[in-house]
Amino acid sequence: MSKMRKIMLYTGVGIVSLVGLATLAVYAFVIQRPATTTHVIAEVKPYQWNKVRLGGNTLSSDGSEYFIWTKNGESNNWIIFFSGGGVSWDAKSAAHPIKLMNLLKGTDTGNYFPDIPFYMLTLLGGITDTGNPDNPFHGWNVAYLPYSTGDFHVGNRTVEYAREDGSRFTMRYNGRNNVQSSLDWIYANVEKPGKLLIAGESAGGFGSAFWAPTIAAHYKDAEIYQYSDSSYLRSDKWPGVVEQEWDAAFAQKFGYAPEADLIGSAFRANGRLMPAGTVLLQSYSVYDEILIHFQNNINDYTGPRDQKVIHAWSEEMRQSIASLSDAIPNYYYYLTDYGLDAAKGTTGHTFATRGTFYQAEQDGVKLVKWLGDAVNQHRPYSVGSSFLKGE
Repeated sequence: MSKMRKIMLYTGVGIVSLVGLATLAVYAFVIQRPATTTHVIAEVKPYQWNKVRLGGNTLSSDGSEYFIWTKNGESNNWIIFFSGGGVSWDAKSAAHPIKLMNLLKGTDTGNYFPDIPFYMLTLLGGITDTGNPDNPFHGWNVAYLPYSTGDFHVGNRTVEYAREDGSRFTMRYNGRNNVQSSLDWIYANVEKPGKLLIAGESAGGFGSAFWAPTIAAHYKDAEIYQYSDSSYLRSDKWPGVVEQEWDAAFAQKFGYAPEADLIGSAFRANGRLMPAGTVLLQSYSVYDEILIHFQNNINDYTGPRDQKVIHAWSEEMRQSIASLSDAIPNYYYYLTDYGLDAAKGTTGHTFATRGTFYQAEQDGVKLVKWLGDAVNQHRPYSVGSSFLKGE
């Protein structure tokens, strides 16, 4: 190749790269500009995200600012939504946070968000897209609690860890303070919601289940629903992680002890702690690739993710669902293999804030209809019962 051709080729590649970086930079600039407020609900147009700075003892795990987002609707109904975003359970996992560069490279993304990602708002659709007429929560107000502490929204510990190379870093399991400050702001600005959906996905599904009784106790006159999407991770390590690693003082704060089936213990407790008439809801992708990945890591499994491992996780999850269904009268589930990848034998992770909230269907019933029927039509029911009867 001639010298001139090489120059032209390298110049072209450079221009394409610069254009791509510039596009990403502009995109990032645009999506970081919601309205901002501190003490009162901003006078913003309906369905526009509003950034609320909380101050005080709120912090992300890396020491950066923590805040919440709200969205005004046109009704007196509210969604309080707990974000997902991985988990940290020891020094080794804490040393590997989720990084954008890892996402772009396609390598192991990491274990948890150490701060609130600048691009997070662009990922929020589904249930939080309250301006969408197809959303059963069209017209509702939203308070969205980001997640950047790796502790299922309950930790209360600052610890110095060592990385594999010996360098030191500070990990702030600050979920409890962040949630409590968020709730203080919500309580000050949301007086009497008509209907209240306390929801979350993945790690946020744990958080929403943990904090639901506290929130419901404040809003005694509201019609309460609690919904956790894609939140099953079983490990004998959980009691120690929750109490020692995160210093959550869990039993004292929430009124029951964490168990190996952590989400199951929360729902069983909520069956007695939540006000009479509360509807408890869960949804799962039955071969969830992300939950399988995390459960393997937490339990120190290093073997192949073969069909045996996939189906073992699925069977454990379904046994948990069956147990809850038998024990709690006001509990309902949605199980689906929607989007099954035949080659890998796995399904996707989470529905609540994704386009699949409107698309997922099982036994002729779409997820969006199932949730809408439960909350808006006072007609809760379970979907996917065949998955509880075997593979």
